[in-house]
Amino acid sequence: MLEKIKQIFMRKSDKSEFSSSSLPRNRFADLDFERVLKFGTRRLVNEEGLYAEDGKITELEFPEDFAEFEFLVGFKTEEEEQFQQLLARLNSIDNAIQSCLESEMQQPIPQFAKDLGYTQKRWERTFYFHPWVLSFEENPPNLRYVADYVNDEFTVYFAKKHGRWQAYWDADCQKVIEES
Repeated sequence: MLEKIKQIFMRKSDKSEFSSSSLPRNRFADLDFERVLKFGTRRLVNEEGLYAEDGKITELEFPEDFAEFEFLVGFKTEEEEQFQQLLARLNSIDNAIQSCLESEMQQPIPQFAKDLGYTQKRWERTFYFHPWVLSFEENPPNLRYVADYVNDEFTVYFAKKHGRWQAYWDADCQKVIEES
């Protein structure tokens, strides 16, 4: 009987544990771009980011059924075709970013985190980020990620090289995010 109870608790704790390869993948794989562009909430904004009927920037909020997180994009209205090309690459770019985060997550917990009382599980949670705002109207275009469990964020930048959108860790577009 005691053995059965232990097994039940073991199964429960197994489900709540994070595995080192559990960062999400293919979050944009099933994205129907036509549907998002057609049914997402669109607003025109001016250069200051204020809503304006004559605004030159389109702010697009993805439909609620897209994902478990809110995702906003902004692009110059006349550059919608270029924006669609970047959206088409978003899944592979996001997967590459998740791979980089997983590699970092598998490194030993740094001493400062141990000193703060981080366990392995808590440390792994600091690597859970989701895309939040894609700013195509900025130079260079960028995508902000925010953390799910800690107060943190980072930005990925984009530039078109040889006719193809490439992601970078830096605003100077020098440190390439390698895609597999």
